[in-house]
Amino acid sequence: MMRLALVWLALLALLAATAASSFVPLGGWNSALNLAIAAVKALLVALFFMHLSSAGALLRLAAVAALLWLALLFGLSWTDYGTRGTSPAPWALRR
Repeated sequence: MMRLALVWLALLALLAATAASSFVPLGGWNSALNLAIAAVKALLVALFFMHLSSAGALLRLAAVAALLWLALLFGLSWTDYGTRGTSPAPWALRR
């Protein structure tokens, strides 16, 4: 039980770090820093609250397959977004 309380405190500290990073002008590195913090938070939740650290091989395989599927969906979405041209909004055009 003490272990879960420590993980919860770590999640609260990471939440505070995410909130504090919004006040630090790092330019494009703010997004990278916040994504790294979010990945650590997701890893803590998966390992300790979802008990993946003590789970069987089949459950771990299912979790890895879900992450790969999510990565595939994000990758396909980003390729669609990356191939679109920029065009102004129709209401912004002057006539």
